[in-house]
Amino acid sequence: KRPRSARSERSGRGTARRIATSPYAWGHPNATVEPTRRTDETGRTRRAVLAATAGVSGWIAGCLGGGDERPNREAPLDPSIGGAPMFQYDLANTGRTTDIVGPSTGTTRWSFDTGERVRSSPAVVGGAVCFGGGSRLYAVDADDGEPLWSFGTRGPVHASPAVVDGAVYVGTRGDRLYAVDAESGTERWAFDANGWVDASPAVADGTVYTASRATGGEVYAVDAESGTERWTFRTEYRVVSPPAVEGGTVYVGGWEGAVYAIDADDGTERWRLGTQGPVLSAVSIGEDVYAGGNDGLVYAIDPDDGTVQWRFEVGGTATTPAIGDQLYVGNAAGSGGLYAIDPDDGSEAWRSDTGAAVTTAATAADGVYVGLGDGSVASFDPDDGTERWRAET
Repeated sequence: KRPRSARSERSGRGTARRIATSPYAWGHPNATVEPTRRTDETGRTRRAVLAATAGVSGWIAGCLGGGDERPNREAPLDPSIGGAPMFQYDLANTGRTTDIVGPSTGTTRWSFDTGERVRSSPAVVGGAVCFGGGSRLYAVDADDGEPLWSFGTRGPVHASPAVVDGAVYVGTRGDRLYAVDAESGTERWAFDANGWVDASPAVADGTVYTASRATGGEVYAVDAESGTERWTFRTEYRVVSPPAVEGGTVYVGGWEGAVYAIDADDGTERWRLGTQGPVLSAVSIGEDVYAGGNDGLVYAIDPDDGTVQWRFEVGGTATTPAIGDQLYVGNAAGSGGLYAIDPDDGSEAWRSDTGAAVTTAATAADGVYVGLGDGSVASFDPDDGTERWRAET
């Protein structure tokens, strides 16, 4: 197949140009009017909060000079706020962080209103939070929610972005994979896929891995610098599962009921495991490959040959397994439920009633955090599953 190349806007005869906007040019066709931002009740200002912050984050370095259509920021971002550059924290989709202390209460610090549904989970890097809402990609200050920039996309953003080496990579339902400059919010390149790109990208060794949910599903490897296609792997049906990358292999779930292991260098199939239902959630990588399926089963799979080590039933659609001391998996159907599973033998460590479907993958830190179908976010004790707090959104 002839490789696809990145799309550029063209100006004049045969001359490609980049789309350039000021990061604060909200009146630009590729920008938006500043959305509503609500902060907490303390009434604190950016100057009071950030006065002691040292250094300038890479998110805004070089963007504070003259010519912006909005005033310069009062202080730089806090670069200590970060550590979550892509979906489920890392290339293995573990959902685990060991050096970040989670919130002890469910008190809202700030909120940011896009005016549209926000379906993507955020990436947090260098003091900035990046996420999609409607047909836009946003970057806001992680400390207080003040907007940094927004970028208009072709089609709604359902995928979570990945922020790597100064670029934000995100797929859309306009059949596009974008690379956007993390400092300014300007487009670097756009790759044309053959269908909606709901799979959150993984970026490893200069390559962006993602997939499309066209009837004939495709997994893509795209050059992170230029946006040109390196290889395409075709599945039997749609793919919305965010890829995991580990040990030179790309792992992805298939809508037709499968988990694939694909060579990261050349896109050849290493093995394929058939499951009893679609695998729409991301697989995660620990000692084994862990996959949650719409068949209600969690699978532990040998990463070398694709053989099943054990199965665990959650009774409904299983979310992406988060890997801490245990595996943490939610039931995305009915009244939900959160499970802790021993990764060695697949036995149940504990189960917590959530009262609503678990609609996000879990995050494992000093607590286990999940989003629920009733619009709340909840925290659970990782040792025994006791609910610590619940916050309404």
